Amino acid sequence: MRKFLKKTQFLNRTIVSRDSTYFVNQLKKRYNCIVLEFKTGKEYSTWPVPCEWNPIKAVLSKNGEIISSYSESPLFIAPYSKSFTGTISKKQLVEHTLVNPKKPNCFSYEHRIAYDFKRRLNEWRITLPKKKLDSLKSDNYKIDIKVETKPGSLKIAEYKIKGKHKDCFAFLSHYCHHAQINDGIAGTVIMFEVINRVKKLFPNLKYTYKALAMPERIGSSIYVTENIKNISEYFGSAFCEMGGAKSPLQMVFSKRGNTYIDRVFEHLIDRYENGKARKVPFRKGWGNDELVFDSPGIGIPSVSIDRYPFNQYHTNEDNIENFSESKAEEVIGLFIDAVKIFEEDFIPKPIHKVPFYLTRYDLYSDWTYERETYDKKMLLLDSMWEGLTVFDIAVKYNLNYDFVKSFFKSLLKNKLIESEIVTSNYTRKKTL
Repeated sequence: MRKFLKKTQFLNRTIVSRDSTYFVNQLKKRYNCIVLEFKTGKEYSTWPVPCEWNPIKAVLSKNGEIISSYSESPLFIAPYSKSFTGTISKKQLVEHTLVNPKKPNCFSYEHRIAYDFKRRLNEWRITLPKKKLDSLKSDNYKIDIKVETKPGSLKIAEYKIKGKHKDCFAFLSHYCHHAQINDGIAGTVIMFEVINRVKKLFPNLKYTYKALAMPERIGSSIYVTENIKNISEYFGSAFCEMGGAKSPLQMVFSKRGNTYIDRVFEHLIDRYENGKARKVPFRKGWGNDELVFDSPGIGIPSVSIDRYPFNQYHTNEDNIENFSESKAEEVIGLFIDAVKIFEEDFIPKPIHKVPFYLTRYDLYSDWTYERETYDKKMLLLDSMWEGLTVFDIAVKYNLNYDFVKSFFKSLLKNKLIESEIVTSNYTRKKTL
């Protein structure tokens, strides 16, 4: 992962650009995924695809001496800034410059022009470390910004593995935060690695899984619009970013907060950070592409897994040196464990209407000597009539999941129950 991230960290990975095309093609080369293209000018549910934007030069100087430039940091110029050459005052420079007071030695990520339809290509904007800007005298300065704009196409990388059933789980990420690692492309690589490993670990998948890498918000809005007829097939989705940052894990719940997807990820994340991983309600953490998938008009239950906040957020310090592969592997493990639950889970359906003769199958626990185990098994037998999955039964009654799973598998093995598959209808609607 580190080698791939290091190779692509300084690319101009904005909404539509030459470098964004290169990045998704590298994903295709590494993971054998497909690349979907959406041309400039076409509109999808109020989202027009912008033109391709490629910076050629961006320099701030005084009397021929370079003060800062795109070569020093790709964050120097804001994505979708227009070309501009001229001499300006210190006051004018300040008006066009973003600084981060909390990180006075850093360049900052300025994304607002890229997502502001009216400002895009109509103004120029740069970022500077606050200390550097403050050190400049009240004098005249030269700005030389040259960008190339032309028709292009927005790219979405899709890495899909098919299961026996069409019901699908989507892992979401964005790649459009240029010159940054954890906020963006670390999440992409983590999600694509999950799919890659699931393909090897689970050769006979029940469900379909896919990883998506796209420009934030606009990419997911376009993807959902183009796949609106298949929305009912989605099991749920999970967004990931900042997975390699050196901060604690955080889970952001779906809009409804108690869907099947929420319950699975909450169960798993409670194992991390000594049981103190952060859990926050919908929209209370920073919202990303999960907000699109879980919008009221779409309704795909969607959670977010991240390590926000982290110290290098939206600065040039979000680099390969501050990426932890062990932290990333932790997130990969979390998602694979979720897939394991999805694949193993089922709704138990009793074959017989009267209580089972458990002794016949060596499944009975004598209440005199094993009262606690006896009570648990009786509770599980009663719960079978509630239409819940094995996992949800464990959650509802606060029982050890492995114990519950083992008991129901024993019933299944002895043909006392049947197994009903969990469908997207269940994962979307069933609450406890």
